[in-house]
Amino acid sequence: MTIPSEARRPGGGVATLFQLIRKERTVFTVRDRFYVLGVFFLASLQTVTADEAFFALGIALAGALAVYVPIIEWYQGTDPMLHSLPIRRGTVVLARYLLAVSTSGVAGVLWVTTGRLLLPILDASRATPAIWMTLEGVITFFVFVGLLVALFFPVYFRLGMGRGSLVFLGLSVALLAIGYATAGLAGGPARVGILGIPPPSSLVLSRVAALLGSLGVAGTLTLILIGLALLFAVSLKLSQRWFGRREF
Repeated sequence: MTIPSEARRPGGGVATLFQLIRKERTVFTVRDRFYVLGVFFLASLQTVTADEAFFALGIALAGALAVYVPIIEWYQGTDPMLHSLPIRRGTVVLARYLLAVSTSGVAGVLWVTTGRLLLPILDASRATPAIWMTLEGVITFFVFVGLLVALFFPVYFRLGMGRGSLVFLGLSVALLAIGYATAGLAGGPARVGILGIPPPSSLVLSRVAALLGSLGVAGTLTLILIGLALLFAVSLKLSQRWFGRREF
């Protein structure tokens, strides 16, 4: 039996796309969802009073939710089966992106909600707002998550989970170094991070706050959404091209 070429594959419509998304959501079992959320909640008890640690934990949750399905498929060795499905590879890639965007939104809601539930209990005397209490903090969270998702998927679809994860780790370390190197350019009141120095989110947070002050909420959200949309469009195009050329 021959496998249909990419150009001749059926299954590129909207109905097929959402069927694929529903199928991938079932991979994330109810038991595993409780496990991931339980780990996040327990870690939140230890980090919610430290802004940067809790910020990093929220990003880690978004990453875990976004890459859960690819990790399971890689672990079970079912990744090559995607090539034999009567679905265009571009549709598979798009489904992964849409699922990652939706799970990132869920992670953001959980991050803010958990902070609001726990902080009054663990640190009722806090005088200044935490990063997740401010609009600029929430926007910064989604900017970081969007950047990391847009970086991860192209290398994953090009190299697979094993080698792709190593390349992504190197990119993440480089971004972290850039974040720490530019933290001093943020201006405004000094923020103290995990290492006792301005955290890597400082510059982005300060620029988002400046945009809110000059453009207002609607203008800032519009500008950032356009930026993220362009970033995801480039990332998606690269992922579809590289996954289409990948041999299994």
